[in-house]
Amino acid sequence: MPLFILATFAQTRVSDGWVWQNPLPQGNPLYSIHFASDKDHGLTVGSDGTILKTEDGGFTWKTQFAPTDVTLSGVFLRDKNNAVAVGARGTLISTTNAGKEWRQVAIDIRDHLYGIKFTGSELKTGWVVGTYGRVLKTTDGGATWKSQTSGTQDQLLNIEAFDDAHAVSVGMGGVVLTTSDGGENWKKSDPCAGTLVSDASFISATTIVVAGYNGCVARSVDAGEHWTRIETFSRADMLSIAFTTEGNGSMTDANGMVWLTSDEGTTWLPFNVRTNPRLVSLHFADKFIGWAAGENGLILRTNDGGFSWQRLSEGGREDVNDITFLNDDIGLAVGSRGRVWLTNNAGREWLPVFADTNANLDSISFYDGDKGLIVGDGGVVMRTNNGGASWGKGVSNVTEDLLAVTLLTDKVGFAVGANGLILRTDTGGAYWEQVASGTRAWLEDIKFADTKNGVIVGDKGTILRTTDGGVTWEKIKTSVADNLYAVSFYNEKNGFAVGGSGITLRTTDAGATWQDQESPTKANLFAVQAFGTSSAIAVGELGTIVVTEDAGKTWAAQPGVTSKVLQAIVYRGGNRLWVAGRGGTLLKRTEPLNPRVIAQPSIKPVLRSSTRRAKPKPRTPLVTVTDDGDIPLAVPQKKP
Repeated sequence: MPLFILATFAQTRVSDGWVWQNPLPQGNPLYSIHFASDKDHGLTVGSDGTILKTEDGGFTWKTQFAPTDVTLSGVFLRDKNNAVAVGARGTLISTTNAGKEWRQVAIDIRDHLYGIKFTGSELKTGWVVGTYGRVLKTTDGGATWKSQTSGTQDQLLNIEAFDDAHAVSVGMGGVVLTTSDGGENWKKSDPCAGTLVSDASFISATTIVVAGYNGCVARSVDAGEHWTRIETFSRADMLSIAFTTEGNGSMTDANGMVWLTSDEGTTWLPFNVRTNPRLVSLHFADKFIGWAAGENGLILRTNDGGFSWQRLSEGGREDVNDITFLNDDIGLAVGSRGRVWLTNNAGREWLPVFADTNANLDSISFYDGDKGLIVGDGGVVMRTNNGGASWGKGVSNVTEDLLAVTLLTDKVGFAVGANGLILRTDTGGAYWEQVASGTRAWLEDIKFADTKNGVIVGDKGTILRTTDGGVTWEKIKTSVADNLYAVSFYNEKNGFAVGGSGITLRTTDAGATWQDQESPTKANLFAVQAFGTSSAIAVGELGTIVVTEDAGKTWAAQPGVTSKVLQAIVYRGGNRLWVAGRGGTLLKRTEPLNPRVIAQPSIKPVLRSSTRRAKPKPRTPLVTVTDDGDIPLAVPQKKP
């Protein structure tokens, strides 16, 4: 399955000057999906204010813009033009023009809202539920809302309704609330014995099935008065459940299984969805056609009642652990499960390259346009001499995880990793030998300011320095106790290091001394790039992106579009900025950095040498990945 390359979506533009390159149309987690009765118009919502719309049954999606960037947890389409979504901090937004404009609905609460449901012949009656037992009801299609007394302080995570009278809400602490009078009175039950109940579905006005954590499935045939536990012989956390009026049902669990029933939930059978995605929302239009949404922006569709599923989103969801660009267009990325990708057009298309390993690949380094190295878990070393079009294995003679690699010449390179491991090669990565480090700390990154001076950073504030080209290493004393994850040099003297709890360090003497700076964030920072003597950009947890232009005296947050963990960065000036991370996340800037325009680096921020090097040139994988076991892509059926 080609990663991030099918052109159905191209690149998806988002606000704040970013474009998703993978996954497509975007990679934020999705928490709710719903379709209008025509089965063509649908919406799915998720974290960071994500709203996606389709008008063709899910085969293509377009980004819509919410008036807030909070997590959206629920969405409901009353028809193709009218929809309501709910989310954190009392967010309740609606549209009457098919999402061209979303507006805040005035409600005087700040509770987190999680679930929404409309019912009735005209879909004017609806409920919203949230924290502290919050229940809101509307009878005018969502224009106005009134609170109802639920009788619980537990968080309510979902709401389902059969008609204007019958509704069920579920949530934390095993709470299940049912009503038969439109919410005037709610009956509290606990069929899962205190275990979180995540979703519920009606089969008829009196038959309800709920699903929860630790394998809990319970069924009531008297509108919630009494419950019977259903044995699934599984202890997986059940996440979502949906029934059709015919009594056929589907359910998802946290292990990536889809469960099916054809007898109104009395018995269930598990079906594997390839790569075991975490699907948190299900919606069925009829007995056969349904949709699911979940982690890393994944959207699926079924045309056979849930027996098989196909992807409506594109791209791989393996973690991207490191990226490098050889010029403004030619780049490579490496990640989990042995994934290697290359691009010839600045990331608009990424082509998978067969690397003959399933190990997590953690770091990539190129000496010129041809010669490069990759290292990863279990002592894996991969090498190329054709710009990454193909890869062969090197012999590291170790089994420890290797976390970072750098090439000084076409022959000489270093790798670092677990338990204080330092490796050196003088054969271009074919064979490696250990170098004494004097520490057992995990070593996370290595960079050289020039051919003689290099720095390694690692756990518990470890900093090692060499002045003889890596023959010997000395420990640099600092007062730092946090883990250091990344280091970068701009020239022979100036560099930055970043790490746990947002720590940032700066050196002006090739790593001999380091100054601890004011932390711009409390989030862990996993990657940094120096692009000037006083300028650097770093990324980390919660989608954190921070920039300094005054040698770290102050740092400014760069607005982003995801809260995913970011673990790699490449910046080549202007809008040529790429960040990458968990769940296949790969984003590119479409505008220069703000809050302040930052000039293009006057020199390339990597080790420089007068030695003539091969220039990068476009290339294609010699052997590609034809099937990586992922879910097959959905193809629209041709209309007669």
